[in-house]
Parts: sequence; structure tokens; C-alpha cells
Amino acid sequence: MANIKDVARAAGVSVSTVSRVINNSASVVPEKRQAVLSAMDTLKYQPNTLARALVSNRSDCIGLLVGEIEAPFFGQLMAGVHRVVMAAGKHVIVTAGYHQSEQERGAIRFLQERRCDGLIIHSKAIPDDEIIELFQRDTPVMVVNRLIPGWEDRCVYLDNEYGAYLATRHLISKGHRNIAYIGTNIAIEDGESRIAGYRRALTEAEIEFDDRKLVKAFPDEEGGNYAMAEVMSRNLGVTALFAYNDAMAAGAMVMLQDSGRQIPEEISIVGFDDVILARILKPHLTTIRYPVNEMGALAAGLVLHALDDKYEKIDQPLRFTPRLIERQSVYSR
Repeated sequence: MANIKDVARAAGVSVSTVSRVINNSASVVPEKRQAVLSAMDTLKYQPNTLARALVSNRSDCIGLLVGEIEAPFFGQLMAGVHRVVMAAGKHVIVTAGYHQSEQERGAIRFLQERRCDGLIIHSKAIPDDEIIELFQRDTPVMVVNRLIPGWEDRCVYLDNEYGAYLATRHLISKGHRNIAYIGTNIAIEDGESRIAGYRRALTEAEIEFDDRKLVKAFPDEEGGNYAMAEVMSRNLGVTALFAYNDAMAAGAMVMLQDSGRQIPEEISIVGFDDVILARILKPHLTTIRYPVNEMGALAAGLVLHALDDKYEKIDQPLRFTPRLIERQSVYSR
């Protein structure tokens, strides 16, 4: 495998000249630059990107921490970030923390060790003070789906409570008063905010909150299936369900359909996120749109501008407002 000395020898230049070409320095005359590029091509030389980052203090990579690699929600976040970063001629390094504090810390260290130029973080497990410490370092950092008081300019986030309020209010507007909620059992602010929105809509409609109609489980299809089965086993006469996310809604729908219940005629369902799953389910799922793709794109744009003001400054609110997407999973009583 060719090394930098082989390239210098083939191009008839010094090793330092090859290094300047690799780091795109303007101090190399065109003839020598072309000779180096030709030698690199002929020898199939691949620069050591980590070593290059040490010299230039730039890796041309943006680090992205997500909650889960396999979840459709985070696929949309990754896509939004990648689109913007790729357009800027850079790359994205992605890792996941799985909502566990030690895994999130390890993932952030991994990205730092790769000398990422900037970081975009979806973290729910590590405390605010650790995130603030990251903000105070030289590397630009943006947080997605979390609000840290005093650092609002570094946080791209959604009004989760309002989204849950919209979902529950929609069911109430269709004549439902016996509404269950299945939520996440992960101790994160999203879960509490969505319960608060659910309860606010009930209170506004003078419907008494009944904690027997609230069941928590892991926020995936299996968790939704389990939570829905638990709700139905309590024989509370529920006619409608609001689910923490579309994955839990899908699991609930499978459980209900497998037990012979009709959706939406017997039980109406509203999800949250509006991932592709919502458009595939039968009936198509009414849900709350979580614009995580756009949020990821905004976070990426802000990190790039912080790195270099040649990238466009983005002037838009960092707080996103969810909206209701009506499909076929809600029935008017």
C-alpha cells in the first residue's frame, strides 16, 4: 500500500508539498498540485483522514448521535442531517445511544475521538449539565428534540405537549369521551409532555382523568401490542386511543385486529410522528406530524454556519409546532 513518501517520490516533490495538497492549501503552484494528484491517482493513495484532521484541525465530518439506528423516526432525522451536510461537501458519522446514559456518553466520546467538526445530538439520558459542558467547548454542538433552559439557541425542539393536546382534542371533537393513552416507559421529557397534553385536553372538555386508562410500555410495536392488550383487559369501555408514537399505534392496531375488533368503528386511534408506517397501516393512521427531517436539516445548517460563515445563516424559529394529519383511523360517534 502506497504511503505519502511514495507519492512525493513519484511526483518529484517534497512530503510537505504532498501534505499541503492533501489539506487543500493554496500555497502550492498548479503544476506541482497536478503532479501530486496524478501520483495519488496512479498509486491509488488514500490519505489517512484522522492524521489529516490532526494537521488541518478539520475532518470534514459531522457527528450525529441518534436514539436508535433501526427506528423509522431516527431514519428521518438522519436523512435530514445528511442531506444538508452532503450538500456542503462533508460527511456524517452516525452512532446511537439507545436512551442509556453510558451508551450516550460513549457515543459522544466516539464522535469526539473521530475529530468531528461539529456534533448534532439526540440525547435523552445524560443530564443537562453534561450537554452544557459540550456547548462550552470549541466544537459546535446542536441538540435535537430537547430544550435546555438558558441554551435555547442550541436546541431544535418540538412542542410535544401541544401535539398530544391536538391528538386528544381531535378524538374529543369526533364524539369520544372514553379515551385511553399508551405511553413510553422510558423516563424522558417527551413522555411526560405528551401525558400533560393528553390530560389538558381532557380537562378542557371536562372529562375526568382516569389513570387506569394510561398504560406505559417500551415505545415500539411490541410495546404497543402489550399496552393495548392491558387496556382492553381492564374492560373500561374505551372507544378511542392516543398512542405515544406511530410504532405503538401499529402494535395496538395489530392487537385489536387480531382480536376481531374493527378500527375505527369500534376503537379509533391517533398516533404521533407521522413516519412512513402511518401511511402503510390499514386503515391509514391519523397522527401528529413530527417534522424531525426538517429539524435535523435545521440543526445541520446551524452547525455548518457555526463552523464557517460561508454557509448560509438560517433565521427561523428553533421551536417547531406539530400538526394533525387526518387519515382513516378515527370514527365520528
